[in-house]
Amino acid sequence: MTENRPTNSCLPYAAVLCDVDGVLRHWPADTEIEHAHGLPAGSLSAAAFAPARIHAAITGEITDEQWRSAA
Repeated sequence: MTENRPTNSCLPYAAVLCDVDGVLRHWPADTEIEHAHGLPAGSLSAAAFAPARIHAAITGEITDEQWRSAA
């Protein structure tokens, strides 16, 4: 991405990240919860962000609350 940016540019950033749904989310590490329940590291994120689950949430088909409460 930065290879197209002029080296003498006065722009402070090479890129800007925008969240298209207007909600910025911070996800704390799940390692303590996973460890406490004998789960491998990364299993909660893998389940929550699986393509079959996340697509409806990021496209607005379901609300964030619906996504969080889905089984």
